[in-house]
Amino acid sequence: MVVYRIQFEKEIPAAALLRFLQDSYGIAPGEIYVGRVVDRSVDDPRPVAMFTPPDHDEEFGWVLVGGTELADATGQHELELAVTLARAFQVRVVVDDGSIFPDRWRLISTDGSSGLVRTDEDAAVEGNLRIMHALEPISGEPDLTVVPPPDGVRN
Repeated sequence: MVVYRIQFEKEIPAAALLRFLQDSYGIAPGEIYVGRVVDRSVDDPRPVAMFTPPDHDEEFGWVLVGGTELADATGQHELELAVTLARAFQVRVVVDDGSIFPDRWRLISTDGSSGLVRTDEDAAVEGNLRIMHALEPISGEPDLTVVPPPDGVRN
């Protein structure tokens, strides 16, 4: 099963995201659940995707989660959709980098450029993805400090 987890740095108005998904991919607004997962009834039909707010005032707290249905509807894999949304809403997003490292993510800038970043492990314990530095240069993030991983450690 395909899994999407696109985390937005700041809130995107739900109505704007729903309109974008409908206009761009034909996903009806009623097929996207907006709200906290714990507030969703278990009897509700399975949505194409869920757009959930953060529990607190967190960086990268707003999350779009989806599966195979979202992949089929958009025709894009997670990174492609993340780039599309970052550009469309001019907001930075992060997606999992596919590694075993829980403090490493792929940051997508508002211009669509992306690269690996490291997050604060202490903040992550509380559910907050706070970027500490980039592991490689990201063209759309010239002010983000780059600290390459030590020799012998793969990106």
